[in-house]
Amino acid sequence: MPEPLIYIGYFAMVALVVFLSIKLGKYVDVIDAKSNISGAFVGGIMLAAVTSLPELFTSLSAVWLVKESSMVVGNILGSDLINLAFFGVILLIFGRGLKTKKFNKFYYGALFVALGMYGLTALGLYLGEYLQLGWYTAVSPVILVLYVLFVSKTPKTADAEGGKDDDRLTLKTAVIRFCVCAVVLIGASVCMTYLTDMVADKIGMTGSFAGALFLGVATSLPELISSSTLCYRGNFNAAAGNIIGSNVFNFMILFVADVFSFMPGATNVYLLNTDSEWLLILGAIATAATFGMFVLKNRKTQSTGNFVGVQAVNTVSPIMYVIYLLIACGIIIV
Repeated sequence: MPEPLIYIGYFAMVALVVFLSIKLGKYVDVIDAKSNISGAFVGGIMLAAVTSLPELFTSLSAVWLVKESSMVVGNILGSDLINLAFFGVILLIFGRGLKTKKFNKFYYGALFVALGMYGLTALGLYLGEYLQLGWYTAVSPVILVLYVLFVSKTPKTADAEGGKDDDRLTLKTAVIRFCVCAVVLIGASVCMTYLTDMVADKIGMTGSFAGALFLGVATSLPELISSSTLCYRGNFNAAAGNIIGSNVFNFMILFVADVFSFMPGATNVYLLNTDSEWLLILGAIATAATFGMFVLKNRKTQSTGNFVGVQAVNTVSPIMYVIYLLIACGIIIV
């Protein structure tokens, strides 16, 4: 394929993902407002699973079709770090609306699950050769168990916070359109994998860095746009559920990619290199900072100083991502 067409195709897929994500955010807010389902479940399970479809299908495509398993860890860890960086920026932008809101305490446990998955991924990266069970790694089934636990503990019934009720859409219409957008998103995800691999070859990037930069950014656009839409509509709990739920779901993708990495030519999914190592460290720091922000925001006393502290903590995740980019580009030597 001619080089200009590769770049045009890549940005066309990005534009399609942005459009679909805006629609998904709107439909999820309508479902939240017009049903008895909690914002944590709608955002953390339903929307998170859909906005993580790009990570799922690009990771499977990387293992099966492109034969670049090294892209999987970069894609997952890069997407998780970018998600938290985006979330921090979104909360800074919509600070006025955030000032009167509180987050569901369920997210405390959800973030502990995410930190546990970072620990399991670290075991896979550093000790994977000693934890092999056939063609896959022993930590992958444990990641699946943690995800099932996360889903089972997610509140199902409606909470106090709701989004803007859009009278022009019925609940049935919103659900149908939500499903249509999800299907189209799958096709765009597979196309994006091929185009990312082509872009990486043209630029001369490593698989893991290409996964973290091009795949990580592009496949995180659904979380960014849909969460921005939800925050704009005042539904901060569903937005938080989307980001945290997507990050937890992304780790479950490691299990899926690892189990299905038996294809001829596929390599180990848990491949340790400088990129994946720094994504692991910086992502864990960003996750811990997000937990600290939730604790500060949920304090009974909501003073101006407390909110300034909340917004200061919201800068940590974007800073972690900038640090990763500076390290990956060789500007910071470590």
